[in-house]
Order: sequence, then C-alpha cells, then structure tokens
Amino acid sequence: MSAEAGPGPVRTLVVWCLDWPVVALGVDPDHPAAVFVANRVVAATPAARARGVRRHQRRREAQARCPELVVHERDLDREARSFEAVVAAVEAFAPRLEITRPGTCAVATRGPSRYFGGDEVLAGEIHAAVTGVLTGRTDVRVGVADGPFAAGLAARSTLAADTGRHIVDPGGSADFLAPLPV
Repeated sequence: MSAEAGPGPVRTLVVWCLDWPVVALGVDPDHPAAVFVANRVVAATPAARARGVRRHQRRREAQARCPELVVHERDLDREARSFEAVVAAVEAFAPRLEITRPGTCAVATRGPSRYFGGDEVLAGEIHAAVTGVLTGRTDVRVGVADGPFAAGLAARSTLAADTGRHIVDPGGSADFLAPLPV
C-alpha cells in the first residue's frame, strides 16, 4: 500500500430485524397486520405477506388483497424503545455500535472478529443472541462486508434469508455489489 492510498473501507457487521415496525408493536406474526405511513405499507407480518401485502402498497390495495388485514399507524418512539433489547445484545459483542434506525444497527468488526475467531463466528454469535432476545418474533439477518452499505445489502441478500447471515469476503464487496441494480 502506498503512502497516498487511504485505509480501505471499515469491515462492518449489520444486524437487520425484518419488519421492525410490526415487531415493535408486538403483533403476532401469524395474524395479518401491517404498519402504514401516509397510507403506504412500511412493514407487514409474514401472514400478511403470504396474502399478497407488500411494502409500499397503498392501503386500499393491501386491504383488497387481504380483507382481514389489521391496520396500524407507525409509532417511532415505541420502535426505538423496543430496539433497546437488541442493542444491548449486540453491545455484548462490540461496544461501538451505530443504530442506523430502529431495526438496524452496525458495528465495526476488526476487534470483535479477532476476539471471537473471525467474521463467521462473530456473525453467528450475534445472530444467535439477537434471535434469542426476540424469541422468534421476526427474522434476524446479519451481513458482514467492507463498509456499512455493502454489509447492509449483505444482510438483506437472499443468502442471508436462507441462513440468517451472509459474509462477503474481505476485499470482495465490489464483486458482491456489481450485479445489484443501481
């Protein structure tokens, strides 16, 4: 590395809790419900998604697809308060935590990964801890990559949907991001 080159992107782990606005309200995932802002779906339970309710749908379209849909307005304060338990679980592994928004947080992995034995082990431990705190109320996904943007997309990737976590190799974030749409 030459003297002009700056340090590379910070290796980052992102924890993403699916449909956090619904989870924070304590809605049963087996009942069709959705949270709305400005008459648009921002989050839905798995039962509502199974009946065709999707993010960004208008309220009328969502209710047409799922007549038994329970409508909730977003409560940002409650989302933040409810997310404190997740934050505490993640902070047990890495003290310097950034809350992107309730339902998503990020940590730099350099020290914690070394301590716990690598990114894969750290991601597995954090995934298990957060899943334990939420006791099956939602899917928890963990992504690790170079930088918070790539790590966030890794957490949202289809591979993370299958296993609960997706680890992008160090230096591989550009290749991981290349096929994704702008």
